Amino acid sequence: MPIEGNTLKVKIDYQPLNKQAQFHDSVAKYRLYLGAWRAGKTFAGCQEAYKHSWLYKKNCGIVFRKDYADLRDTSMKTFFEVVPEEDIAGFNKEEHKVTLTNGSEIYFKYLKDGLKLGSLNLGWFFIDEAEQITEEIFTYLQGRLSLKNSARVGWLVSNPPNTDHWIYKMFEESSDSDFATFHASTYENEKHLPKDYIPSLLKLPISWQKKYLDGQYGFTPDGKPFYQGFIERIHKRQLSYNTEKVIYRSWDYGYRHPACSFHQIDAKGRWLILREVMGTDITIEKFGNYIKTMCKEWFSNVKFEDYGDPAGEQVSDKSEKTSVEILASLGIFVTSKPSTYRERKEIIERKLATLIEGIPALIVDEGCKVIVDGFLGGYHYQVRKPGQAFNPAIFEVPFKDGYYEHLENSVEYFAVNQFQGAETKKDLSRITHKVVGPFKDVQITVSNEEDNYGKYQRASAGVMIE
Repeated sequence: MPIEGNTLKVKIDYQPLNKQAQFHDSVAKYRLYLGAWRAGKTFAGCQEAYKHSWLYKKNCGIVFRKDYADLRDTSMKTFFEVVPEEDIAGFNKEEHKVTLTNGSEIYFKYLKDGLKLGSLNLGWFFIDEAEQITEEIFTYLQGRLSLKNSARVGWLVSNPPNTDHWIYKMFEESSDSDFATFHASTYENEKHLPKDYIPSLLKLPISWQKKYLDGQYGFTPDGKPFYQGFIERIHKRQLSYNTEKVIYRSWDYGYRHPACSFHQIDAKGRWLILREVMGTDITIEKFGNYIKTMCKEWFSNVKFEDYGDPAGEQVSDKSEKTSVEILASLGIFVTSKPSTYRERKEIIERKLATLIEGIPALIVDEGCKVIVDGFLGGYHYQVRKPGQAFNPAIFEVPFKDGYYEHLENSVEYFAVNQFQGAETKKDLSRITHKVVGPFKDVQITVSNEEDNYGKYQRASAGVMIE
């Protein structure tokens, strides 16, 4: 390999794609090349490994991957394709270590090796298929960047994970200039692919296309989406609120992931989902205070009304008060209404399938990422395993995933309080089935329904309610 200016410049026989070039030119300490299928992820990562190993004599780097078979068949194979044979001084098969003719060393490690690197000081690290790796490994490798006379940088290549993954939080939610992300779609590499490759990917489910064709954060659901008819390019738009109309807040309680979604009905009767908020490990009192405070910043001169989970009227083991009473003490008076999953599904799917003057009757703001992904399949039916007996209580209701369910439930509570489904009862005093909690229809005899607003006003005043 030709060297110019005493190793300051290196000429590599490599014509990078546009996104690959941006990735290589970045000066960020930690870089993420987030790509779809066949977007040149591993190839770009290995080219970067070669560049740093040759630019800095006696450098030391590590290529890390979860499984040995993938490390051997993809990462190592690509590395040996990238690096000219004349630049390799030796390969130690036992240590999985490549030594270049300039004295630089490259180690290939996989998860079974653990984090046993001895006293190894690194000048760089490369994590291949980083979505399969824990944050702990990334943090550990950061702490190993201590080799003098090197750039001391790290890069990751990855298929797009979910937005709750540590990669998303670290690289997308952080404003730290040390972190940079480069998104690459399959289209980026189209000229090097068979002509029928991309058309074959266009036949995949929408959620798969988003992730594996477009290279965007997403998921591949394990089961069939609970709600049918949601099309992202049609039902997702940038929305704004109307100060002349009520904004409805819809609540799902709990400690692990309490959730609140914001809704409005526009002048034409369309249902607009304006905003989503989901907490993590926070009490309903703190979460409610946060929502109440932020509403002053997000919305001005509007009236709020609140809906929620009927289970909020139950006392939990974490508080002597119900969630509804706690919110009432904050001046947030939540109305709830009994419903079944069948009714919720009928209402929401009817809205998804309806157009009002050529525009969907249900529109989700583009900032509601969890709700959008929930519609695409994050909120889904449980998969029935071969030979497993059919149980309607399991397979005809949404799977309890612990994440998407909370905001989707909040959307459902708004739906049943605002719109009438096929099962809606006109006389609530005769209802004998009431949904309690997000996943269970519990039989409850309801005598005489009291106006929620009046009930919660008295609760907030400390009046005993029987």
